[in-house]
Amino acid sequence: MHGTIGKMQIMDQTGHSEVTWDPTKPVEVQVAKESFDSLTKKGYSAFRVNEDGGRSERMREFDPKAGKIMMVPQLVGG
Repeated sequence: MHGTIGKMQIMDQTGHSEVTWDPTKPVEVQVAKESFDSLTKKGYSAFRVNEDGGRSERMREFDPKAGKIMMVPQLVGG
């Protein structure tokens, strides 16, 4: 297999949902980018998840080659 499928896990009240994309398919990349942008506008934080067990890093912009992205909602105190 030539390309790696990207996966965005979205944490929410129901557990989590997923968006996947093939970085070589512009339509799939655009849909994933729109989801990323929409969630960050709602206050979600994005983190690139390293497959080798290394530290994840916060993402400010969508990267179609990121591999795995975790979207975490803003925590509300109470």
